[in-house]
Amino acid sequence: MKKHLSKVLALLPLVLMGAGVWYFVQVRMGGDEGGGPAAWLKALSGRPGAAAPGASTPAPQAPVPVAPGVAAARLPPAYDPRVAMDIQGSPAFKGQVLSALKLIWAADRGTFLFVKNNLSVIRSQNMTGFYMDHGQTVAAISDANAFRSVTWCAGIIAHQAWHAAYSLSKNKNKALPPPPPPGQKADLRVDANPVRVDYHGMDSLLDIEARAFAFQLDVLRKVGAPRSETRPLLRRQPEDFSLAHDGDYNINP
Repeated sequence: MKKHLSKVLALLPLVLMGAGVWYFVQVRMGGDEGGGPAAWLKALSGRPGAAAPGASTPAPQAPVPVAPGVAAARLPPAYDPRVAMDIQGSPAFKGQVLSALKLIWAADRGTFLFVKNNLSVIRSQNMTGFYMDHGQTVAAISDANAFRSVTWCAGIIAHQAWHAAYSLSKNKNKALPPPPPPGQKADLRVDANPVRVDYHGMDSLLDIEARAFAFQLDVLRKVGAPRSETRPLLRRQPEDFSLAHDGDYNINP
């Protein structure tokens, strides 16, 4: 009798352990996941995607479509010029300006950053020129210049961005200057601002426009503008502002 009792007591821990495993498999894992050996193997493997041998693999789910606006919001700011600039006008005007800005970005990142950092607003108006509006730098562009071509629109934006940089540097006095236009150098002995290079006649309107037109031509070449757009700037007379200004505007560099 004592021998049988000792055998029962020896097997009791194994029985209790087996009961615990059965409880875990049947009760704790047999709920929402369906229970059974498949769920048990899944838990023991430690891998969320593990399945029992012979079990069918679930079909992959189709990707959830993302709205265009959401996808654009995930891109870096440089991909979406609207992050830093306020484009005002009709949907067609906004689309043309965005295409021109993206063309500049693809051609030269430094030029794009120069434009983005100096222009606050690009506005559709019955004129083309630059002015300040309550502290904001505004590039006004007429439909004639905006819709002539995407490359031409890019050059017009660059021209007005140069005026914006010059105006900001003139108004900031000794404050930190804006970054230089790509391709233009400063005389650091005079001023750390590359846009504001002091030489004889720099403050004259003709010299200011000459530098803005040079930057416009440089951008036109970078974005691959045709010769029909670059040639007139090469042949431009100093008093001819019509290639970047039109309509009713006041001369204010």
